[in-house]
Amino acid sequence: MSAPAPPPEIAAGTRKFPCAACGADVVWNPRAGALRCPYCGTERAVPRAFGQVAEKPIEEGLRAPRDLGWGVSRKTVRCQRCGASQSIDPGVAALRCAFCGAPAVVEAPAAGNMIRPEGLLPFKVDRGRAAEMFRGWISRLWFRPNDLRENAALSALQGVYVPFWTFDAATQSEWEAEAGTPYQITVNGRTETRIRWEPASGFLEKFFDDLPVAASKGLPRALLQGLEPFPTKDFVAYDPSFLAGFLAEEYAVDLPDALREARSRMEGEIRSACVAQIPAPMHRNLSVRTAWSGLAYKNGLFPIWIAAYDYRGAPFRFLVNGVTGRVSGKAPWSVVKIAAALIAALLLLLLFNALTN
Repeated sequence: MSAPAPPPEIAAGTRKFPCAACGADVVWNPRAGALRCPYCGTERAVPRAFGQVAEKPIEEGLRAPRDLGWGVSRKTVRCQRCGASQSIDPGVAALRCAFCGAPAVVEAPAAGNMIRPEGLLPFKVDRGRAAEMFRGWISRLWFRPNDLRENAALSALQGVYVPFWTFDAATQSEWEAEAGTPYQITVNGRTETRIRWEPASGFLEKFFDDLPVAASKGLPRALLQGLEPFPTKDFVAYDPSFLAGFLAEEYAVDLPDALREARSRMEGEIRSACVAQIPAPMHRNLSVRTAWSGLAYKNGLFPIWIAAYDYRGAPFRFLVNGVTGRVSGKAPWSVVKIAAALIAALLLLLLFNALTN
């Protein structure tokens, strides 16, 4: 019995990864961990080159070329609402933006200075599992509109490789602050709380390993950070075969800008760690001086399932980490349900007061 013919929207002339058995396009299958033909089931392993995605000094990255491309024929479409540039298989028509759900996407030339990823994390969570997580997430939401499930259609669920930079750094910080300890005294028969301020100082060593900075233009930072951590130790060397059947976003943040964002995030974590060392419940005038060394980077694609949908003209997103299954999302609130809950709470409070009095 012959294998079913490929769907009409995939043009035979654009195939780059044909099935050895039936000639149809094979795609990356997360459950099998291999390229798999969706028509006859034939699988083909992608040769893995483990250990080849290593950190590079920042100075080397700043001098690196930027015109490497994907290494395979891909088509670029750009969203007219959020501005994200998506790479898709050349024979597939994109009708909706995977990042914000907008239907307004137009074909665009690929960026002339596009950065080719050095590595990636292959999808391990398949679409069926991501859809289960999405349905479970929607069902657990409280104070949401009743018609949310109908508007948040699962047909919008897309598997996307999102570009990231990761950074290493060794830091040594000296800090000084005034540590405040509350105490109470009695003044004219009244108890007052005052603060005793004393000088404090300390030293902190902190190493950052693979701190991620998204190079995405289409996804909010807060939602992406909700998917962390990503198992970057499982990076494999980039091979365009992994992109077969998935979208991929082009790099929208270059290394210098990503480095500034990484340092800002590191400085925030260093400051929080210094605060934790202050030997008092309160502090003021914290000063931190940090010496940096061993700054290094690597870049790669992280797999994310995205359910992007519009609700009454506003975009909302639900994300699933394509390796670990961790979820992050945002959904609209129902003003009616919140108001009803507040009124019910107020009525219960009034009833309680009436019964106790």
